Amino acid sequence: MVNAEKLAGTFKLLSVEARIRIVQVLKRRALCVTELTSQLGISQSATSQHLRVLKDARVVKFQKRGFHVYYHLDVQNIARIHKATSELFELDGD
Repeated sequence: MVNAEKLAGTFKLLSVEARIRIVQVLKRRALCVTELTSQLGISQSATSQHLRVLKDARVVKFQKRGFHVYYHLDVQNIARIHKATSELFELDGD
């Protein structure tokens, strides 16, 4: 059975357009905050705040490369979220 509290938290997390756009961009490749800011057209501080929320929820991970921090999707956790969402909407064979 789906954990309703966790799933509701995930939906709340993704109810912000900028966070959905970040996930869409990071599906293609890992990017640093500066690159994300440029592609999304939002401030660096807003981008960093959204990334912090996504990181805390384990939607994104980060990796330091020299002076830059690159963000990418946490594929394993996203697979868990996908499975829980699919189970929620799975119809019983009537």
